[in-house]
Amino acid sequence: VAERLRKENCKGKLIMQVHDELIIECPEEEEAKVRTILKEEMESACLLSAPLTADVNSGKTWFETH
Repeated sequence: VAERLRKENCKGKLIMQVHDELIIECPEEEEAKVRTILKEEMESACLLSAPLTADVNSGKTWFETH
């Protein structure tokens, strides 16, 4: 995720991993792009017999995302 954000010249940064969550901080104008990148990268992280699914939530604070 961090590499793809850099590759696509996003201002958003991966700032923390908490268990199975990634915390990304980005400008509001990049939110849609960053959400797409996060979902695509997490769901294609590895090939399994069952599909990987990722939920993407956003908010001004970590608490707001839940």
